[in-house]
Amino acid sequence: MGVLTTLIPPRYAEDMPPKLAEIDRLALAWFKNFLQLNDYQFDENGNIVPAPGKPDGPLLGSEALSPDEAARPMREQWQLLNDLLMTLRYRFEAFYDLDPLDFTVFVGHLGGTTRQVAHQDGWSPSSVYDRIEVAFSEWILPVDGLITEEQWTGGAATKFRDEFLKHFYDAARQQQSYAQILAVIPQTYHEAVTTAHRYLLTIADTCIARLSGESGAPGQAYDVEVLSWASMITGALSLFPPLSPIAGPISLGTAIVGYARSKRFEAPNEAPIEGTVAPQVLRTAIDLVVDVESGLAELDRTLAESLNHDLNSPTGFASPGLRLERPELANGPATMGTLTIDKYDVPMNLNVVVSLVNLYKAGYVNLPGAAGEYAAAVATLALCTPLQSSGTYFLRSAQRFDEARNQLAGILRNTAESLTACGATLVACAKEYQLTDEEQAEYLLRVDDLVQPTADPPATPTRGPV
Repeated sequence: MGVLTTLIPPRYAEDMPPKLAEIDRLALAWFKNFLQLNDYQFDENGNIVPAPGKPDGPLLGSEALSPDEAARPMREQWQLLNDLLMTLRYRFEAFYDLDPLDFTVFVGHLGGTTRQVAHQDGWSPSSVYDRIEVAFSEWILPVDGLITEEQWTGGAATKFRDEFLKHFYDAARQQQSYAQILAVIPQTYHEAVTTAHRYLLTIADTCIARLSGESGAPGQAYDVEVLSWASMITGALSLFPPLSPIAGPISLGTAIVGYARSKRFEAPNEAPIEGTVAPQVLRTAIDLVVDVESGLAELDRTLAESLNHDLNSPTGFASPGLRLERPELANGPATMGTLTIDKYDVPMNLNVVVSLVNLYKAGYVNLPGAAGEYAAAVATLALCTPLQSSGTYFLRSAQRFDEARNQLAGILRNTAESLTACGATLVACAKEYQLTDEEQAEYLLRVDDLVQPTADPPATPTRGPV
């Protein structure tokens, strides 16, 4: 099936109350008719009393009953009807706190969907996925250019490229995949809650139709289609590109895709709302609401099991490639080797100055800039703490999601620290390089205007599509 979301989904908490009021009204009308058929009615105080003209005496040969005792079966039916109405209302209203747009906000924080708007002038990253992308493309790639353009050569440059830059590229791609896969969870919640709300509204409408039929309109059977909960996952996955990082597939994506594929040919069930009397109609409606709750429980269990597996899997969230270890060169300037950037034997070599300034800029501006994006990504992750309402129907998977979110935050925080440490080392090396007085003056003039960047703080939207 296609994606079930719309930009403006039905507002369940606004649409359901008038339907519940109509169900109450129709149920009351049915019971008043039921009382009338049995020669009873409500008095002005709401008590059930014999209707005018009802014989007071017992039937021939039967034991005499007081009016109160004779009305007991009617009161029991009235209590049963009220209990059913209260149960149905309680189960419908339990879904009021689940707002699908709350989960959409989480998806926006994590990022990586196919709905991303093309980057334009003045665009600034806000999601975890985009922060990592900017750290790589805008801050780290220019540092790689120092080596590829041979402004910085020798053993230290090779070591930095092989032990840090290449690992950073692989780690960044896996980290982005991690964020994408995490985003599948709230997007699946969004799909499930949106569908559950629509289904519950349909149950209420069908219940009203059945009660209306029993109140005089031609009665007929009404079926409510039960959608497969696996289709919720399929709808969520359709918003994301293929979920596989550079180093190989992360298994949560594989597990979710496999689960959805195994269910895609599952025919939708049809559950009838049956009954010729209001209590039977209400019981059937309650059973259908319970089916919704059971479906959400199955979805919660599926997501929780997948997350639980991946949290400790070396091909999942425990992949060693997700972490950017600090290379030996980050321990101090002495391990960097000799900076072989001076190629010309002239008194004033601007090539040396330019290359050294670029090296200083890489350590003072670029690497801290990338670290800042990672720090902002960590702050954005903090905005994805599972909502209290998630615990009602998604308790297990929400707990695993939070654990995976914290684990990713630790990975990104570690990467930021590695970037900062390497940046400080490059700055120290640039400062220690021996220059002539003229070169030193030119060098200081050029680095004096450099300013360390600061990442934009994470936005805190409360609504809106991804």
